[in-house]
Amino acid sequence: MRIKYFDEAKMAEIQEALDSEVLKWKDVVSRPMMGCLCYFRKRKFICFLVTDGIVLMKLSDKDQAMLKGKFGGKPFEMAGQTGRMWVTPLKSARDLELVMPFVRKRYDEAL
Repeated sequence: MRIKYFDEAKMAEIQEALDSEVLKWKDVVSRPMMGCLCYFRKRKFICFLVTDGIVLMKLSDKDQAMLKGKFGGKPFEMAGQTGRMWVTPLKSARDLELVMPFVRKRYDEAL
């Protein structure tokens, strides 16, 4: 049985909004992995979409605290394990717009 963390139908509007922005950036690709939709710059993770949220990779503690304070969220859980990664909730493309500066910052750091 495959566990799926990303519901394409439910997240279609947000995925379309994210794709229309980040897939224009140099060297960015997306692909499904481990039940999520992952975004990479070359071979480095930028972020991944999960149902009702986005997980940004390797944010500084300051940026992570800012995201948590502004948007709330919860730790990302996979196969019963809770990791350091944080799920920032996304209910609409408007929520995504507010998170995009952090996505761009992660993109810029992923060199």
